[in-house]
Amino acid sequence: MSFSAGSIVVLKSGGPAMTVVSADEEGVECIWMSDVGELSRDIIPAVVLEQVEIGDDEEDEEDED
Repeated sequence: MSFSAGSIVVLKSGGPAMTVVSADEEGVECIWMSDVGELSRDIIPAVVLEQVEIGDDEEDEEDED
């Protein structure tokens, strides 16, 4: 699967949602907020990632909370 900048991904094994910065044959560069609120950035192999689809329904539910 190919990932594009701005896509939201997660590790297949779980973890925080991450934003794709760039992707190439070496891996997918992602950024995310750690549990302690620090911005983290790393290159992750594409094979361990899956894209998350965020629809309008999910955004509406977040606004209601």
